[in-house]
Amino acid sequence: MAIFNGTAYLLKVGGTALPDQTEGSISLSMETRDVTTKTSAGFRELAEATRSGSISVSGLVADDTDAVTTLMTSFTARSTVACVFGVDGTSAGEDDHNFTATGYVTSIETSGSTEDNVTYSATIELTGAITLDSTDEA
Repeated sequence: MAIFNGTAYLLKVGGTALPDQTEGSISLSMETRDVTTKTSAGFRELAEATRSGSISVSGLVADDTDAVTTLMTSFTARSTVACVFGVDGTSAGEDDHNFTATGYVTSIETSGSTEDNVTYSATIELTGAITLDSTDEA
């Protein structure tokens, strides 16, 4: 068993990795419906409901490759982006571990402090099906 290196865990938007990423995460959740009845013996009973997810990413802002421009284009147009988040096995014996979904860029933030790097962060709220491709190349 090999442990994935977080450096290789990237967000691709429209098939291209956002440049200069420093962090990224995906969060998946499922809401539930309360189906408790008088015959539930005082215990709450639940059933499945809506599933959802979001991707958060942050990185450095550079003058030659700017992730903020890519994200802002979708945000301004109110259009969806095709997202692939994970690790692509690029060498023989490496595994793929990719979440694939479509989403809307719902927030973008840039910040900079005195004598520090300018950074960005963004959130993409996912819409529709979310799939995981975990292909074993070994």
